[in-house]
Amino acid sequence: MKKIYTLLLLLIAGTSYAQVEGVWYLAEQPGALAVGPNIGDGSWWSNGSPDIATRACLWDDSVVFSANGDFANGMGADTWLEPWQGVAAEECGAPVAPHNDATGTWSFDGTQLTLTGMGTHIGLPKVLNGAELPNAAETGVRVYDVSFSPDGNTMTADINFGPGWWRFVYQKSGTVAGPTTYDVTFNVDMSDYTGTIGTGVYINGTFNGWCGDCNPMTDAGGGIWKVTLPLDPGTIQYKFTVDGWTDSEQFSGGESCTVTDGGFTNRVLEITENTLLPVVCYASCEACPGGQGSESNVTFNVD
Repeated sequence: MKKIYTLLLLLIAGTSYAQVEGVWYLAEQPGALAVGPNIGDGSWWSNGSPDIATRACLWDDSVVFSANGDFANGMGADTWLEPWQGVAAEECGAPVAPHNDATGTWSFDGTQLTLTGMGTHIGLPKVLNGAELPNAAETGVRVYDVSFSPDGNTMTADINFGPGWWRFVYQKSGTVAGPTTYDVTFNVDMSDYTGTIGTGVYINGTFNGWCGDCNPMTDAGGGIWKVTLPLDPGTIQYKFTVDGWTDSEQFSGGESCTVTDGGFTNRVLEITENTLLPVVCYASCEACPGGQGSESNVTFNVD
């Protein structure tokens, strides 16, 4: 039996390593670089389409994961530099040691990717676990939370640097960008809402920077409002709101569908696949009494 378990572990490890092996480049898409207070939340800053051209010296940097566990940064003649690296302003320039063509090793346990070697990194060299250069010493070790698109060609790496999270999205060399998001359908029952709905019902969350009226929902009738959004895999926080931010759901904390973070209590959802969420009552984790999705006692009689 021990040999069987060992074989299974080796097979799992081999599959995980195969996901990472290869040459990767930053994905040529908005949000390939993003930073925010929560994982997957790029509300502090994220690259737009113009940045892919203006920072082309960064987008052509490669990261190479060899099958034998070796890792290498391929920076080329120039890369994107920041003032902490000795330049007057953010600009393209010759890579600065030790963050040039650094080499080291890599390992992957199925969820976390570890790089070991002075200067080895993916994304931006300044980002460490729990800190950013130059406000800390270079450690030579970085650990990223990693997930892959359904087709395996897009790799998303998240790293916590203390006050927030950086996200780096990579595309495997020689592949066409495949699906990087999952379709999630949200349903809310406004039947018990006692206020006035003017412009409509909206969904706000970490995925859209709590923007207000960016993601309106559709009135499906019977008090039900719904919307389907393409969202990145990972954990999000969200709320249903009325007329942008005129009114919003309020929770006490401790509910089965919520999390309290930074003094705010929001709905929480982990996205791992295409998902159709059940109908919930506004400001509740359950369906409205007697509404769609609720349970009722029904008596059947037959003679």
